[in-house]
Amino acid sequence: MRLVSHNNPHLISFLLLFSPALSLLGGTGETAGFPPATPESQGMSAQALEELGGVIERYCDLGVIVGAELLVIKNRRTVLHKVCGLRDREDREPMTPHTIFNIRSMTKPVTGAALQILIDEGKVGIDEPVATYLPGFDNEKSRMITVEQVLTHRSGLPLNILKTMTDYPDLVAMGNAVGEQGPQFEPGSKFWYSDAASDVVGAIVQKVSGVPLEVFVRKRLLEPLGMSDSLYTREKNDVLWARTASLYVGGGNTFTRVWSAKGEPFYPFTWGAQSLYTTPMDYAGFLAMWMDGGAVGGRQILSEQAIKRSLTPVSRMSMLGADTPYPTDFSGLETWYGQMAMLFVRKDEHPDSRKAIIFGHSGADGTKGWAWPEEDLMILLFTQSRGQLVTLLFEGHIDRLLFGAARPATSGTADERWKPYLGTYVANHGAYRDFPFEVLVQDGRLALDIPGRFLFEMKDPDASGRWALSDFKPRSLVGSGLAVSFERDEQGVVNSMNFHEGSTVHVLPKGKPGGKPPAAKGLKREEVAKFLGFYRDKANGRDYEMVFYNNALAVRVPGMQTPLEFDPPDSEGYWRLRANPNSRIRFNEDAQGRVVSYTLYTAGMEIVRPRVEK
Repeated sequence: MRLVSHNNPHLISFLLLFSPALSLLGGTGETAGFPPATPESQGMSAQALEELGGVIERYCDLGVIVGAELLVIKNRRTVLHKVCGLRDREDREPMTPHTIFNIRSMTKPVTGAALQILIDEGKVGIDEPVATYLPGFDNEKSRMITVEQVLTHRSGLPLNILKTMTDYPDLVAMGNAVGEQGPQFEPGSKFWYSDAASDVVGAIVQKVSGVPLEVFVRKRLLEPLGMSDSLYTREKNDVLWARTASLYVGGGNTFTRVWSAKGEPFYPFTWGAQSLYTTPMDYAGFLAMWMDGGAVGGRQILSEQAIKRSLTPVSRMSMLGADTPYPTDFSGLETWYGQMAMLFVRKDEHPDSRKAIIFGHSGADGTKGWAWPEEDLMILLFTQSRGQLVTLLFEGHIDRLLFGAARPATSGTADERWKPYLGTYVANHGAYRDFPFEVLVQDGRLALDIPGRFLFEMKDPDASGRWALSDFKPRSLVGSGLAVSFERDEQGVVNSMNFHEGSTVHVLPKGKPGGKPPAAKGLKREEVAKFLGFYRDKANGRDYEMVFYNNALAVRVPGMQTPLEFDPPDSEGYWRLRANPNSRIRFNEDAQGRVVSYTLYTAGMEIVRPRVEK
């Protein structure tokens, strides 16, 4: 992979002088650690970077995400720093450079680096059983799980063991509880992404070092790396918390704020799997240390052996709670995992020569960082918008704009009979209120683009006039059974599109967003009374409470401050989650008409949650 370069000094001057969206003279970290430079001076195309920033700005404008910060660093120089949208929508706080984000699982590489320090010092043996350090693992089920296995997600431990956020008093107690529960699979048998295992990594650091995990990380990593804008959930720093983005869950242009820094802390204590808050600029310093073989400013933070351990591909990465390969939109690459690091390697590369072309990690709230060591390039995209695929789809834009990868064109010559269908259709269902669905030409064929979500190829229509949809990307995340059909006015002009989801049909008129969306139908408490109560997920042991909220049926998800609302049921009894229309539930009743459970339909899975009394 090589960067595409196009020289255009006049465009550079224009961008530097007149573009308010490009913040090239930002805060202290940017000036000191990664000073600004023109793209051309670093062998990059200003036009390509402008287009890359434009992708994120469009996502903000459409409401695909609430806000975002994008940072591109080449040769340790900041060549693009862009923000868009809002840090807090309800309080109308704009996104500003150096906003602090909850980076969720991007904490894992930091926790892993902390343990690598103890391995370097000989205080932890990577081949030793975890039971050497945590007595909760000293049992028949967990005794053979090794330190290396928890670092590589090959321990067989479950995704999570928490029923509520406050089940345990501290990290070591939680780590011991993971061992007491034991693995779901034979340790070492396969990759299985596990927050529980990552919390165990943090618990080992805390137990062996004798200080809280956040204290060890701050002293041995954050301070040496100059990461002064980074903090953990319970650390007292009102100045930094005031710059922290609120958390939203949703999709389309409908989001629910589920956490604000003005409220209670999101995490009860520091976890190993997540709980670090930071800025894109700070995290870039961490990635740069990895690219420099563990050194910063002439000081060796991690040994070169620790970096090699972390960045050596071990397993093909799979989706959370599944064996399905984890997707990437980088052409010719696939996603692997090392020791607490996501790695992108060439497809079909011989196992003996397999190496990471790109490394980094993602976070479930919409954050991701990528580093190309051979290119001395880092790109960080942080949002606070959980439930969308922007960071995944953004990989394709990076590939196309910066590396010149061959991608299907988004415009071209269509068959004449297809031209009447081209254009924008406005959705007003589920989370897609006043949201554009675009019919365009993709690789010489019609395609349906749901911005920030999916891009579908449209098959030729059948005898009934339905165009079946098959996915372009991301292939492993798209469901089946979707189709569209079109309606015409009296003059024969296409004026609307029908979006078919099984037996449900949504009508999308042709036009542009911006009209007033129809008000959602409000319900009365008595209409949902029989559904209210607690339902248990047997796989994770968590209880989900159905409540009446904001004149709608809603569910309280453990760890979220705000309930998530459902749209009223359709003709088949399905309630769709407004924040994610791809997820729906249907209640199950016994012979006496009492609600005994509900079935969740999401991501191709059916999960039955029985009702429980509390």
